[in-house]
Amino acid sequence: MMNLRCVAALVAALSCGTALADTRPSLCQPSETAIFSCAIGSKIASLCASPDLGPRQGRLTYRFGRKGAMELIHPEAPMPPDQAFSTAVVGDAGFGGDIVRFGRGDTRYTLYSIIVKGQGERDGVLVARGGRRLADLKCRDFALGTDAWKLLYRAKLPKAEPASLD
Repeated sequence: MMNLRCVAALVAALSCGTALADTRPSLCQPSETAIFSCAIGSKIASLCASPDLGPRQGRLTYRFGRKGAMELIHPEAPMPPDQAFSTAVVGDAGFGGDIVRFGRGDTRYTLYSIIVKGQGERDGVLVARGGRRLADLKCRDFALGTDAWKLLYRAKLPKAEPASLD
C-alpha cells in the first residue's frame, strides 16, 4: 500500500509540472541555475546562470574544482555574458550537440553535450592551447539540467568560432 502511495505522488507531481530536485553535483550558488554541471573525477565542472540572465545582463559563471577549493572561475571579474562566453551547435553525420566556449589567455575551454550515433550522450570539457588538445575531461553522468540550455538561448551569446567540438 505504501508503494502505491509513493507512485501516485510521483505521478501527480509529474502531471502537475512540479520539477524534480536537481541531483547533479554543482558549484553553483543557491540563487543560480546550473546550466551544465557534472562530476569529473573528484572535481566538479559547473556553468551557472543568474536568474536575470539575458542579452548583456545577468551573470554566467564557470567554476571548476571542489566545494571550498576552486581551481578556475571564469570570468574572474563581473562582465556581460556575451563578452565572456560563446556558444554553437556542432555536428556531422556521426554526432550532434551543443557547446559553450571561453578562453583564458591562450587556453580555450569547450563545455560540450553531444549525442554520438549508436553510443548515446557524452558530456565534458575540452581544454586546448595553441590548437592542440590538452585534455578531454569527461563527465561521469549527464551534465545538462532540464531545459537548462534555453537559458543560454535567452542570453543570445555570440557564435563560437570555429563551430567545431575542438
